[in-house]
Amino acid sequence: MVTVKDVAKAAGVSTATVSRVARNEDTVKPATRDAVLRVIKELNYQPNALARQMRTQSTRSVVVIVPDIGNTFFHEILVGIQTCAEENGYQTLIANMDNRQDIENRYFNALLQRQIDGVISLSANAAKSLMERIAKRYPIVVACQYLDNKRIPNITIDNLSAAKCMTEYLIGLGHRRIAHLTSDPEKLLYRDRLRGYFQALADHGIERDETIIRSGAPSFDGGFKQMNELLRLAEPVTAVFAAGDTMAIGAMKALQKAGKRIPEDVSVAGFDDIEFSSVFEPALTTIRQPRQWMGRSAMLKLIKLMNGHPLERMQDLLDYELIVRDSCGARRLSQ
Repeated sequence: MVTVKDVAKAAGVSTATVSRVARNEDTVKPATRDAVLRVIKELNYQPNALARQMRTQSTRSVVVIVPDIGNTFFHEILVGIQTCAEENGYQTLIANMDNRQDIENRYFNALLQRQIDGVISLSANAAKSLMERIAKRYPIVVACQYLDNKRIPNITIDNLSAAKCMTEYLIGLGHRRIAHLTSDPEKLLYRDRLRGYFQALADHGIERDETIIRSGAPSFDGGFKQMNELLRLAEPVTAVFAAGDTMAIGAMKALQKAGKRIPEDVSVAGFDDIEFSSVFEPALTTIRQPRQWMGRSAMLKLIKLMNGHPLERMQDLLDYELIVRDSCGARRLSQ
C-alpha cells in the first residue's frame, strides 16, 4: 500500500506538503502542487480515511433510525434529512428498525463506541435511560415523535392540538358519536392524539364513550380489524377519527366491505397525510405534517450539536394543516 511517505519521497517534498495538497490548501506553490498531484496519480495514492477519522474524531456520518421504512410517512422526512446532510458535507446511514426496540438500542450503543457522529431517531421507543445516557455524551435529535424529556432535542408538531382540531371539525359537521382508532398507549404521540380527541368532546359537551375507542396495530390491517369491531356494536358510530392514515384507510376498507358508504353513512378522518391518502377512494381527510421541513430542521439541529454550538431551544413545534377531502360529510341530524 502506497503511503504518504512514498509520495513525499517520489515528489521530493515533505509529508506535510503532500497532506496540504491532498486537502487542496492554497498555501502550496503551483509547480509543487502539480508535481505532487502527478506522483499521486502515478502511484495511485489513496489518502487514509481511517487515519483522518482518528485524528479528527469525526466520521462525517450520521445514522437515521426509522421505525418502519415501508411506512411512506417517513419518506419525505428522509429526503429533508439527506438533502440537508449532503449540503453540509455529511453522509446519512439509514437504519430500518422494523418496529424492534433492540435494533434501535444497537445503533444507540454504536454511537457510544464512536462509530458515528450523531443520530436522528424517528422513533422514541428506546429506553429513556439509554437515551439520556447517550445524550449526555453525543448528539441525538428525535424527530416527528414527541418526548417529555426536556434534555433531548425534539422536532414535532403539537399532536394534542392537531387531534383536537380534527375532532372539532367532525363535531362541526354534526357528528356526535365519533369513534377513535389509536395504537400503543406507551407512545406519547398516540396519548396526545387521544387527549386531543377527549378535550374536543369535553369542550362540546359530548360524553366520552370508551366502547368506541379502539386500540391496535398502526397499520392497514390494524385499522381494518378495529373498524370491524366497531361495526359489531348495537349503536353505530357516524364518524371515525384514526390516529394514523394507515389505520384510517384500513377502516375505510372494512366499511366498504360491509356495504357502508363513505361519507354518507360514516365519515372517516386520519392523521399524517401519507401519499396514499389523496389517491384512495374516497380521498382521506387528514392532518398534514411538514415532513420534509421536519427532516431538514432535525438535521440542522443535529449539525449544531455536532459542532458544539448552543441550541436556541430544545423542542421545535412545527405547524400542521387540516386537509379536507371527500371522506367526511355532514351528519343529517334527526328532526
